[in-house]
Formats: sequence, structure tokens, C-alpha cells
Amino acid sequence: MTKYIINLVLCVLLWSSSASLLAAPQSPSVAFYYGNEMPVDMLGQFDWAVVESANLSQTQFSRLQRHGTQAFAYVSLGEVEAWRSQAEEVPHSVLVARNEHWNSAVADLTQPEWADYIIEDRIRPLWQAGYRGLFLDTLDSYRLFAKEEAAATEQQDALVGLIRQIRQTFPGIKLILNRGFEVMDHVHEDVVGVAAESLYQRWDPSTRRYGEVPEDHQAYLLDQFERIRDRYQLPLIAIDYVPPNERDKARANARRIAEAGFIPWVSTPELNQMGVGLIEPLPRKALILYDKSRTEDNDMSSSYAHRYIAMPLEYLGYGAVYQDINEPLPSDLLHGRYAGVVSWFEDGLAQGERYEKWLLGQLEAGLRIAIFGEPGVEMSGSLGRYLGIRDVSPVEPQGLVVVNQDAMLGFEGMPSSPPRYQAGFSLLNDDLQAHLTLRDGKGSEFVPILTAPWGGVAAFPWIIQQAMPEQMRWILDPFAFLQQALQLPVMPIADATTENGSRYWMTQVDGDAFVSRGDFPGAPFTAEILLEEIFQKYRVPTTVSIIEGEIGPDGMYPELSNQLEPLARAIFRLPWVEIATHTHSHPFDWLKLEEGDLAGQGKTKAGFNYNLPIENYHFSLEREIAGTTRYINERLAPPGKQTTTVLWTGDAVPPEKALAIAERIGLKNINGGNTFVNNDNPTLLNVSPMLRPLGDYLQVYAPQINENVYTNDMTGPLWGYRRVIETYKLTDTPRRLKPIDIYYHFYSAASPAALNALDDVYRYVLTQQTLPVFASTYSEIAQNWYDLGIARRLDGGWQIRGATQTRTLRLPRAMGWPDMQRSQGVVGVREIDQGRYVALSGDDQATLHLSPQVPRTAHLRRANGRVTQWQRDRNGHLRLQLVASQVPLEVELGGIGACRVMAPQAQRSQTNAGGLLLRYRASESGPIEVNCEQ
Repeated sequence: MTKYIINLVLCVLLWSSSASLLAAPQSPSVAFYYGNEMPVDMLGQFDWAVVESANLSQTQFSRLQRHGTQAFAYVSLGEVEAWRSQAEEVPHSVLVARNEHWNSAVADLTQPEWADYIIEDRIRPLWQAGYRGLFLDTLDSYRLFAKEEAAATEQQDALVGLIRQIRQTFPGIKLILNRGFEVMDHVHEDVVGVAAESLYQRWDPSTRRYGEVPEDHQAYLLDQFERIRDRYQLPLIAIDYVPPNERDKARANARRIAEAGFIPWVSTPELNQMGVGLIEPLPRKALILYDKSRTEDNDMSSSYAHRYIAMPLEYLGYGAVYQDINEPLPSDLLHGRYAGVVSWFEDGLAQGERYEKWLLGQLEAGLRIAIFGEPGVEMSGSLGRYLGIRDVSPVEPQGLVVVNQDAMLGFEGMPSSPPRYQAGFSLLNDDLQAHLTLRDGKGSEFVPILTAPWGGVAAFPWIIQQAMPEQMRWILDPFAFLQQALQLPVMPIADATTENGSRYWMTQVDGDAFVSRGDFPGAPFTAEILLEEIFQKYRVPTTVSIIEGEIGPDGMYPELSNQLEPLARAIFRLPWVEIATHTHSHPFDWLKLEEGDLAGQGKTKAGFNYNLPIENYHFSLEREIAGTTRYINERLAPPGKQTTTVLWTGDAVPPEKALAIAERIGLKNINGGNTFVNNDNPTLLNVSPMLRPLGDYLQVYAPQINENVYTNDMTGPLWGYRRVIETYKLTDTPRRLKPIDIYYHFYSAASPAALNALDDVYRYVLTQQTLPVFASTYSEIAQNWYDLGIARRLDGGWQIRGATQTRTLRLPRAMGWPDMQRSQGVVGVREIDQGRYVALSGDDQATLHLSPQVPRTAHLRRANGRVTQWQRDRNGHLRLQLVASQVPLEVELGGIGACRVMAPQAQRSQTNAGGLLLRYRASESGPIEVNCEQ
């Protein structure tokens, strides 16, 4: 086997649902990946993943386990690799030959020292790290020196003994062999699977060429596989190799292997590319390149790419992975792992030559790129020739005219005349599509917006139109451009805005101004006003936070603490209130603060100190998050209730360490982002993404901004938060981009106008079809969205793995409808103007099959609660249960027809769409049974 069998990612093609018998139904899906950057979210979609353990961190290993994936560590049983650290432990006396193809030394298996090395130096550390599976390679390397049959037999006997010794030393360990046909009769009970390379397609290391396997070699391997299958019923894995940019060929070859009854894996010989097998996990990430040196505070959250491109990508179903162009670039082949690369540079790159070489290699391997703004390098060299474009410079600014444009332009606005300063390209190839063509005063034509077989380019100034600092508009349609440039496939799209056909609704309260007094008779504390006028009135899931430095006895107002703490306790006792921390000193500028800084120093752009000036306090991230959580849990939380969430403060750009602390102590996180659109400024440029990835962690942004922005920091209009209703509408249609978030501070109780506006917002949201959740639940949903997997199956269906919290797929209408009877873990579907929303059960694995017909079998159409039980049998019986969070439950069923529905606790009524609406007084449904005998 080419030493590093990477991602045996079991992929799939255009596959019809009437495919012939493929690999046995009980066959595990398997992935091999030995590359440097492990695609854990894709490997986690497989039953088995064979990995190079040296490249898999303990955190990544734990993530694979959480996905339910069995990790098999690569172990060379017949050779020692020169690069491996344990190689120095091997006595030279046991190394008797060289494998020049792989720069490795071949061992004499009969030597006891070799068995000791394998057991103690190679396998025991893996066992201690948690591995319970091994992939044993180079089993026949002894053929390089044991030419005589007697010598070979001696090596085979030693190999059998070593395999059995491994099994005895590490009870329960699972072994996959690469080949080992000569010893299979002796070890078949010790292994769980057998793999072999090059059944139909191969890589020849001597000529460095791909090609068809000769027929006699095919026949030999087929005979061996069939013998093992017939005698021992072991899973058989065929690993073939095709060029990295020939994805369709890889799919066809995977199908051919599967139709022969074996588990396919088709990849590159280095096994550093996600391949194709029984399933094909489709990329759900895009690699975003940015220049960290051009960002504020060296943080990508201020980059154009994050602010403007991440949200459209998320809507299309893709999470962002950010790569600073100044850091080492990924060494693995990225085609098949990422949907593509997206770049947005503001100028030329300092290391442009290095980037150009890297990008050219990835493009040649099949990866696509969408370039926004500056390409970063001149298009006059090898990259420009490959792309088929050349820089046009200089452009005569006088007399510029638009020659032609198409629907890719004018998304939110279009300049009445071409801007003076231009950039663009001349097209050298016929397969490039110009979406905007200009002619300058000299009569020269150039193209600033184009798409091509390799991706696309959108050059300044035709991306964004800016009339004044606060008024910008998209000229380019970012959704259409990304879709076409990256050639995004038609596939189910994970959606974190909706569940069971209803839009999520959360309510969150930042702790600022808990200590303030309202402009009401008696000047009560704002906390007292919100408790009486809002929290007790609207019994919906509400996440409320406090700032310890404001209300605690060691904070800024110790003389008021004995009045404020009882108010916090009263609020936290409410069953529909979730407890959150808003930190200790309310950092206003997280990245400017350093450990040990005296509180109250520095000035932000808005004129605030970097944090509250708490006397004698020195800044500590541990104290801000874990310390305040302890304070709340010990002094304010009622019995049986604990802090669940941290609501980020100030600029809400916490460092990675803050996210790590929150995760370590079990807190969910939310806040940040600046989604603020209204009828006066409806641009989607002001709609933030959902997530800010940072190292191994994810910051979850608030879906909409808080009332401070709508009221100009409470300077007026004090009723301004009423306009958040416009934001809810603009982020719902024509595309549902965000859930509903009623997000405010205790300031909202400081004046009658602000309080009345808040009340109006609640009353509006109550008229909408929502699914109320706590902020912590939404945080889980958003983070789960980033990592869940979607894969094509050979039988034409779709495998959804890990969608335990994100329970909705938005289905492109061209794909049809869910086939409720054939699908598993699919509970319903609802068609609304914004899309076709498929509801999932929350099981770790679901299977979606499609049909051109609207479902006629019973299904869930809409609910304001979450599914806790879902069972459907082949006879048409359906059993389900749902629970709403703190509110009376509503459930609408579709496809009922003549079915009998047993829901004893519900009030029933028919809907205009022909469904059955079940209304409950309580938040739980109890068992709902639907009998549709056919």
C-alpha cells in the first residue's frame, strides 16, 4: 500500500437510486487520510477512518470519537520509516534491506527485537493515546530479501505470531490488514478487514504515472478478494489511485469497485486528498485567504472577507476556514476537502511569489478560487497564463462606458456611470464568461467581473458601491458569484435559522445598567422594572446576564450590592430565565487588554476605558469568565440551576484563550457581530456572519445587534429599538438569513419610551411562527452547524451525520421533496417563500431520499418545539413526541389524509393547507400516534 492510505472517504457520484447491488449492506464506510492537515469533520462521517497518528492531535482524535468514528492508526509492520521518531529505537541488526521507493528500512520479522519495537515503541503509545484500531501495512516487505520459499515461509510464520501477539497484548484491538494474503488462513479471526491497492486504477512510482491496472493483476486481486469474502466474510477494501483533478473518474471507479461487491477508496497515492468511496462527503467549508497584516488588532474579524463574504457563504451552506496568507499555506491537496478558495486582498502581497506557486498547484489539482478585490499578484506571469487573463493597465479614465453587463451586477445598486478608477483584465481564453465589460477612452475593452472553469474574479470598484460612510450597497450579487465561481453543487443545505418549519427566537439580556434607575415614580432599579414589566409578563426562554463588577460586593458599587443581588436572585429563579455571565469588568476592547493590566486604563474609539475601573482589580481572563461564573453559581443561582452561557461584552472580540476557558468550564458563548439593517439602509453588507472561528473554537455571533445601536447609545430616539422589527423582516425575506433575537440591556427599562418600544417588539414577535430557544441552545445549534457532515451515497440518497442540534436542511427546489417512507431520521418538510425546509429528528445519523412528489405520508409540517421521539414503521404507523421550551406547544401535521391521529392532550383544528393543528396547554405533547394502515 502506498505507505499513507489517507482518506478512505466513502464518496459517491451522480448515482441513481436504482443502482445494482453494491458493497454488502453491512459494510462499514472507511476513510484513509495521512496528510498533514486532518479534515476531521469529513473523516468523522465514516464508520472507520485510517489515519497517520503523528498528524492527528489529541483534540482531533477526541472529535472523531464524538462523531462515532473508529480511528485506525497506521502501523508499518514490516518496515521502519526514516522520519518516524521511534526509528532510532530499532537495532540495526534487524534491518536487512531497503525499500527505495519509500526511503525505509525492511525488517527481519523473525528477530525478537523487532517484535519488541512494534509492541512497545509503536503500538503501546497508540493504545495509551486511546487508539483501539490499527491498520497494518507492509506485510509482504520481506519479499525484498526472502527470495527462497523456505525463507519466506519463516517470515510468514513470524508475521502470524506478531499479529497474534498484538491481539493478545492489547485485548479488543481491531486490525485491518493491507494484503497479507499468504497468512490470511491463519489470522482471519484476528482481523476485522482486509485492504489492497490498485484493483482497477494504479499509480506507478517508477514511472510516476497513473494508469489502468493490467488485466492479469486485476484478476489476481479479484481472486484473492473473492476467496477471503467467500471463506471468511470479512470487509474488503480496494484502494485505487487517479489524478487529483479527475473527480468524475474517481467517482466512476468507486462505483465500479462497489458494484464488484467491495468497499472502494479512490484517492491520490500520497493519500493527502479526500477521496471517493461508498459515500462522498461533500465539502462544507471554504478556505478564506486574508492578509492579517492589514487587519485591525491583527484579527481577521475586521477583514473584508469575514465581514462581507462569510455570511453569503454560510447561507449557501459553507463554513469559513480562515488562512493568513503570511503563514505557511496548507500542504495537502484541497480539492474534495474545500468547496473552494476565496480571497479578498486590498493590495499586492509581500510573499506573492510563494502564494502564486501554491495557488497554481492547487488549481492544477482541481481546486477552484473566487477572487474578490486585488488578486494579490500580477496576472502577467504563470498564474495569469493558467487562468487565461492578463492585467489591463493603465486604464484611460476618460470616456469609460459599459459595453455589456448581466444579472450578476446590480444586486443592491449600480453606479449611474462607471467609477473613475478601474481595474480589470483582458481575456485570453474562450472559456471565460464576462459578466461586465467596459471600454475606456482609448477604445480598449476590459473585464472586471468574470467566471471561468477555474473560478472567478470580481475586481474593484465593481463589488461594493459606497455613497457615504454608513450607506453602502452590493453591486455584485455575492450569492450568485460564489455559486458560479466555485461551481457549488446542488445539495441539501444545513440551516441554523429554522427548525420544524419555524424560525428560531431567542431573547438575551446583557447585564449593563442593572445598577441604573429608571425614569419612573420612585426611581426603581432597571432590574426591578424589567422583572415586573417584561420578565414576568413574557414567559418565553430568556437568557439574562449580570456583570459581577457592577452588582457584586467587591465591585464598583459595594454599597448597593445588598439591594442588587436579591433582584438578580429573583430574576434567576424564574423557570423561563437562563443564567448567563456578562463577565467581571465588562471588557470593552478585549484584544487591547493584557493579563495583569490595572482596570480602567486605556481608551477605546468610543471613549470608554478598556474595562470598568474596578478598584484594585488587575485584568484576568480566568477571573472574567470562570471567576464570575463561580460567583453567580454560589451567590445568585437558585438550587439546581447554574450559569450556562457567557455573553461577550464591549467589542465582543474575545481572544482564543477566553473561548477556551468558556469551553473548559462548560459555558456556551454568544455575542458579537453587527447585524443592523433597516428600511433606511437595507444592505446585506450590514448582515454579519454567524460564526467567528478562532483556533479550535467557535465564537457565536448574536443574530441581530442590540438596542444601543437603534437608540444611538440611548441618546435618542429612545423608542428606536422598535425598528428592530424591520431588521427581523429584512433578515427573513427574500432569504431567511437569521433567527429572531430580542437582544437588549437593562438600559431598556431606564425610560418609558424605551420600555414601550421593547414591549412592542415582544408583541410583534409573538405574532410570528417561531420556535423559542434559550441563547445557549442557539449557540449549540450554530456550532453544530459548522461541523455536521453531508455525504452522497451510492444508492442516490444523502447521509447526514452529526446533525444533533442543527436539525434543518434547506432543500433546493430542483432536488424535489423528501421521500418520507424511505428516509430515516427525516421527520417533515415545510414549503415557504424562503425555501423548502426539511426537518430532522436530531439523531446522530439520518438518511435523506428524494422524490419528485410532495409527501403523501404523515409528516411534521410545523412546530414550535423540538422532536424528542420519532419512530416510523413500514406499515404506516408513526409515533412522535415534542417539547417546547417554556411555551405551550403547537404541532402541525401534514399528509394525514384518512390516518387516525391519537393525541389525547391536544385541541385539534384543520389548517388552510389541509394539515392537522394540535394545540397543547403544556409545553410537552406526550405520545402522538398516527395510524395510516395501507
